[in-house]
Amino acid sequence: MSTSPRGRLIRAAAATALAAAVGLTGCATQSSGSPAGGTQHQGRIAFLMPDLVTVRWEQQDKPVFEAELKRVCPDCTITAYNAKGSADTQLAQAQAAITNGVDVAVIAPIDKDAAVNIVNQFHQAGVTTISYASIIDSPSVDYGVTTDIFGIGAQQAQSLVDGLKAKGLTEGNLVALNGDPSDAFGSQYKAGMHSVIDKSGFRIAAEYDTKNWDGATAQSEMDQAIAKLGNNGFVGVYAANDQLAGGAIAAMKNAGIDPSTRLTTGQDGAVAGLQRILAGEQYNTINLPIKVFAAKTADLAAALAKGQQPPAGIINGTTQTPSGHQVKAYLWQNQVITLSNVRDMLVPQGFWPVDAVCTAEYRPACQRAGLL
Repeated sequence: MSTSPRGRLIRAAAATALAAAVGLTGCATQSSGSPAGGTQHQGRIAFLMPDLVTVRWEQQDKPVFEAELKRVCPDCTITAYNAKGSADTQLAQAQAAITNGVDVAVIAPIDKDAAVNIVNQFHQAGVTTISYASIIDSPSVDYGVTTDIFGIGAQQAQSLVDGLKAKGLTEGNLVALNGDPSDAFGSQYKAGMHSVIDKSGFRIAAEYDTKNWDGATAQSEMDQAIAKLGNNGFVGVYAANDQLAGGAIAAMKNAGIDPSTRLTTGQDGAVAGLQRILAGEQYNTINLPIKVFAAKTADLAAALAKGQQPPAGIINGTTQTPSGHQVKAYLWQNQVITLSNVRDMLVPQGFWPVDAVCTAEYRPACQRAGLL
């Protein structure tokens, strides 16, 4: 596929980025191993994460992945990188991994176009690639670990519509705060949302694509929506994840709007999102079963890094890149979380310990929900 101007600039800067790559964020649990030109299948794994804004990467995916890898392959080495929202940085980190020596790269891309170049460079270096959470649009992707990203947007929107109808509303204006369209998720969530909302009887009256999934930006966009529509000019908010939901809810509070009167969606099952659900401020989130998701990826990466076949039961289907290339994959299912089933996000069913969610401020809400 043709790449964006941004992607071409990234490739043009590759030589400069490589020179700086070794100094970029990367934390190895053991040594990185020998350079790429050495013996393959030494159990060397690179885990490339996209950003720090979405808290799941550092708080959930990374620790679960590392713990499972240590359990199944104690002599494997992992270097974890975080691109901190920069496609340039993620490319340089990938090149650093190649230079230092790596057998398997697990990639959660920050930019869907730039990621194609990253996969291709790993492929040329003989590195097996696992596209993590989304499927990078390259025929060189070896394996995927993902879900129906379009379907998540549809799930969020359908839950919002159902919740509004349960309140007796069958029409009205909505505000949409979509994710960053440059990454591998934002545009697909948005398309899934529109597939439901556009035929629901409700209308998107103000819509924004929120760069970098930034909550402060979402708050400013929600301020604009309220100024445009008025305090009583909308009945709900589609927010693509919990950070954006937090920004929308803060804006409503600042405008004197009780957020419990305007259903607001979310995603990722972040602690703050769960706490807002318990407090009645946020309507839903999406449970990505990261305990399973990251652990399965670690099992797959460990086997591949040792030159073995994927463990039985890991590859349970196929998915395809946006251009139609078939990819062997582990596919997982998502769950809409509202107040009625928030317990599913807590240990032992989910990731978060009860104490992490039911802090002193939210203890009464947790008691009302039967969590304590």
